[in-house]
Amino acid sequence: MNKIDYQNNDYDFLLQVKAEQQAAAILQKAIACDIFTAIEEGKSFGDLANCLHLDEKGTFLFLDVLDKMGLIIRKEGYLCNAPVSAKYLTATSPFFSLEALKSGKIGGIFIAEKLLPMLASFRGNVLFEGSSADVFSPSIQKFMLEQCKEISFDDQSPYELIITGENYEKHAESIIPNGIIGVMGAFSGEYSLNTAMNLYHNYLNENDLQQKDSSMFSVNILSEKDVAAFFAKKHMHQTPLLPLTRDISVIFASKNRHKLEELDITKEAQIYARLKRLPIQSITMINPQDVVTAHWAKDHCRYGCSSYGEKCCPPNSPSYEETRVKLNGYTKAFLIEGQPPTRDFQKLMLNAEKMVFKQGFYKAFSFWAGPCHICSECKPPAPPKKCTVTRPSMESAGIDVFATVSKQGFTMRTLKDKQEFVKYFGLLLLE
Repeated sequence: MNKIDYQNNDYDFLLQVKAEQQAAAILQKAIACDIFTAIEEGKSFGDLANCLHLDEKGTFLFLDVLDKMGLIIRKEGYLCNAPVSAKYLTATSPFFSLEALKSGKIGGIFIAEKLLPMLASFRGNVLFEGSSADVFSPSIQKFMLEQCKEISFDDQSPYELIITGENYEKHAESIIPNGIIGVMGAFSGEYSLNTAMNLYHNYLNENDLQQKDSSMFSVNILSEKDVAAFFAKKHMHQTPLLPLTRDISVIFASKNRHKLEELDITKEAQIYARLKRLPIQSITMINPQDVVTAHWAKDHCRYGCSSYGEKCCPPNSPSYEETRVKLNGYTKAFLIEGQPPTRDFQKLMLNAEKMVFKQGFYKAFSFWAGPCHICSECKPPAPPKKCTVTRPSMESAGIDVFATVSKQGFTMRTLKDKQEFVKYFGLLLLE
């Protein structure tokens, strides 16, 4: 879909295009002088001026442009790289992509970074073929293996997953019955001005015999309609077009529909895969509307627990009516099963909430199990202290834990004595 606003007939539009062209020249100079690595190393203003071959005023103005572009931060005499520059443009970063940016192409580490969440639950041998193989150099494959423990890059074994570009028809014929094929490239109508410019320059230089840089991604222009029609003809199940970057997307297909479920193609599935790596017993995605609330649940706290009145225990915890209202504001939740020690499980729930929040689920909130065991700093006789890490337990917030987990197929029973094993359950809400 073309996202250009054709009703914008203002001359400012042309000035903006021109400004972007001029900004590109500034960025190219900064890259050529390796200015971002110099800033990361704490070089002096004079050293930066020498790198840029400019005088004091010229260096000041040049850095001012980089600041306005959002690539560096200058404030009250302090100078540092912006996060995106520190990540991709400094030589000490594992995501260093300077050579890719110089050529206007896409660095392999960037593609790998976007693919990794989709492969978090996948087990099997992987082949990157054609231009995809150019991207995934041995160092990048090593990076992927460190992140995804269940994948391999074994040349001698059958491939459970082949990621290719324009050669997808050939590989669809040879893939094993339960295998997956991924078609990666720039799909017509979906790529940006930058890719369109690169394609034009590649056409002009198509007879250039210079050696190809294996860390770059050579874009294949593909038709989503043609790819989808081919897989349909082969009776293969397929995913929708999945964007990896602004320009590059991927479609996965397999004759085994259940095999595609091993790919974490939604944000929720990617979160699920990340949470599974935590030291938990089980994790179940549930509908928040299936959480059972009851007015009597807090009675066990009020009349049966010595921690009543402390921290986030009743009456300091939400009422069951408030909890119901909160649950109604969410459409997704994870029921997480753990085990003692209590403090470890509560820290786990906090880490899970933080992980989900950092992935963009800004409404993430957790309920854990039992009274707070994180610390003892606010227990009497210590003065009251506002704690930022404590959370209410499910039961203290009026949730019927037995009924809630039983609806998900778990077996629970009351314990006959203190020596029996206890199950812990926490609830992680996300939106």
